[in-house]
Amino acid sequence: MKTISTQEGNRNNKYTFDDFLFVRDHFNYYKDDEFFQTLVNKYVPKDDFDKIERDLNALSDYVSYRFRNLADTANELENRIKVTKVKHFDAHNHRIDRIERCLETEILEREVFSLGIFDPARNTPWSRFVKMFLLYENGEAGTMCPMACTHGLVWLLKKYEKDLSPEVFKILTKLRDGINGEYSRGSQFVSEIQGGSDVPANLVEAVFEEAEGSDGISNCWRLYGQKFFCSAVHTDYALVTAKPKNTPSSTRIAAFIVPSWLPGNKEHEIRNSYTIDRLKPKLGTAELPTAEITYNGAVAYPIGPLEKGLADVVGIVLSLSRLHVAFGMAAGALRVAREAILYSQFRSAFGVSVSSFPMMMNQINELDHFSKRTAAGAFKIYSEFIHYSEELISGIRDLENIEDIEEKKRRFRLRELIMLQKIVVADESPKMIRKAISFFGGHGIMEDFLSFPRLHRDSMIMELWEGPRNVLLTQIHRDFSRVKKWYSADNFCKDLLRGASKDLVEGYAAEFARIISHDNLLRNDKETLAICRDWEAFSEQLFIAYQEQALSELDFKGKNLKFSRLLREFRKLKAPKKRLEAIYH
Repeated sequence: MKTISTQEGNRNNKYTFDDFLFVRDHFNYYKDDEFFQTLVNKYVPKDDFDKIERDLNALSDYVSYRFRNLADTANELENRIKVTKVKHFDAHNHRIDRIERCLETEILEREVFSLGIFDPARNTPWSRFVKMFLLYENGEAGTMCPMACTHGLVWLLKKYEKDLSPEVFKILTKLRDGINGEYSRGSQFVSEIQGGSDVPANLVEAVFEEAEGSDGISNCWRLYGQKFFCSAVHTDYALVTAKPKNTPSSTRIAAFIVPSWLPGNKEHEIRNSYTIDRLKPKLGTAELPTAEITYNGAVAYPIGPLEKGLADVVGIVLSLSRLHVAFGMAAGALRVAREAILYSQFRSAFGVSVSSFPMMMNQINELDHFSKRTAAGAFKIYSEFIHYSEELISGIRDLENIEDIEEKKRRFRLRELIMLQKIVVADESPKMIRKAISFFGGHGIMEDFLSFPRLHRDSMIMELWEGPRNVLLTQIHRDFSRVKKWYSADNFCKDLLRGASKDLVEGYAAEFARIISHDNLLRNDKETLAICRDWEAFSEQLFIAYQEQALSELDFKGKNLKFSRLLREFRKLKAPKKRLEAIYH
């Protein structure tokens, strides 16, 4: 290995990154990714495969180039400084609370939602999932949080579709089926200033008022109070938790859908009796407007029985958001690993390829393996969700009403897997993106050199969305104490890791049973503190074992990424017209 260069100085340094950029910018997220294709081949049913394959190939031409470029442009520093903003008043002193966003973000969101992801006339369960997975390779980009929130809102409305009022059924139609090709967007506002995950502590009040309000509406529910973390505040409808006044229930939390504007008022920018008080200057997801809101009598429509609000929101809406966090970061991991590995093969130092250094080889293998096992685990878990016709059980009480013990256990596994996956993937992803950034040296932290700084910031947000690890680990432990009469922790572990080596399964089952046998995690004695440390470490080991089993079942035999091979192949194509049009328009 050359450690000292004997080359003469040259004031006209002709070094360029052009070859790397050529490969990176011409790589098609689906067509050129054998691993992604293998996942689709394994999980998509044969009778659905041909159409989904055609749709993915067509969509990938947009996502890999046009959508990627829109997302990157929206994240340029000058755009982040200018947007997102809220304009509280117009020139004539009318309160409007207009959200102003980067034009590229608005275009991207409009085109993403035009895909009708939740429209049953356009997408099957598997086509919906693989398209969302593909879209997530570009990160959240100001569009995928509204996608996740709309998913949860549509699914909750679907649960009570037969009982919806005409007004709410029309909202479901706008969100799911679209009207004249236009699809509405949804959001979810749960957190309040006193705490995010402690939903029963919410104080926003819902009051049924018979008298006609200033908006001309009578005999309706109205909301009063403040919500403190309201992401996707620009959308058309919001799922909002509130406490119905004078309505007894175990948690006193009900779920409501709140239009941002009442009929005929959107074009006049008259909000539905609420104010957007300020926008949050977040660490990540800068393109996504997150706000503080005060409701001053906003018209709201209950979704489902008032007493089921908490169980429905946690069991359905938040569970779907947790799925999105995990498979979205898994999709992003494929892109991050790919671009980092290709760069390491392109770049040389001390006379040899950076990828040939033993330290770097270990990191390449780790990053590549992480991305593959994470994606494999995400597909396997989502296949369980699809197995149950994309329906989630609201809570343990509903679960216990299932008579078939094997179905009951399988549904319980899905419930716990969704939380475990969110915990582990959200914890690992920031570390792995940071490692990928290091492949680029100083260039890795340059906002205009690559997308990784944006993806890293966003990963920090994802880690906190829909419950931090401490809350979810405590909830999982509590869940097992509630089902121990019909599903022991060791049997859960054996079912979860079916197909793995016997020694591994037996060891994991014994350790899991020991941890779960501790009666609760809310005492602060030495024994509980020790169990909490063990549980935090073991939860990661257990779920990674599940991911490893999913990857093993995939039996991937594709070629490893090789920069020189891709450079030759893409040059032979001479940048086909279709790809160039997609890249530069």
